[in-house]
Amino acid sequence: MADFFSQQTTFFEQIVKRKNSIQVMLLKCLILFVGLLLFFIMLPLCFLSIGGVGLGPFAFLIAVGALYFAWYLISGLNLEFEYIFTDGELDIDKISAKRKRKRMLSVRVSSFEEFDAFDLEKYRQKQYDVVYNASVSLQEPGNYYAVFRNAEGKQCILILTPNEKILEAVQKAARWKVHGR
Repeated sequence: MADFFSQQTTFFEQIVKRKNSIQVMLLKCLILFVGLLLFFIMLPLCFLSIGGVGLGPFAFLIAVGALYFAWYLISGLNLEFEYIFTDGELDIDKISAKRKRKRMLSVRVSSFEEFDAFDLEKYRQKQYDVVYNASVSLQEPGNYYAVFRNAEGKQCILILTPNEKILEAVQKAARWKVHGR
């Protein structure tokens, strides 16, 4: 019983918000444009009736629905990642628009073959079977990468932007594989 209470659990968590790239901002603008276009096309139909049957309620629902759907799609492009480090295990959840959470990755830090500061040029020169990008942005300073093999034996790379606590915990758990800081 004394062993149970003497073991300390290491637990750290961090939420990282993804910065919107130019492509994501252009996609948001396109979605907004299509939503507004549908709204303004359907708006005059709200006052139209054909053969005594008013199209108003249906046109109004479609117009408002177009705006809502555009907002829903645009907000769904706002991504956050939650890093959870617990006793040598790193879990990463992807959160879309603060309304949908999905487990992106769960990996034992001891399985890392490499862990080091991220260099975009070196990254572009190599090929990986699976890429997990849970960073603020690939161009941001402060990114780190980890290379490991998944259950199928595929070579994976994880790119993340850890704070000091997560970074220290990962380095301590995989200290023999850490190249530098």
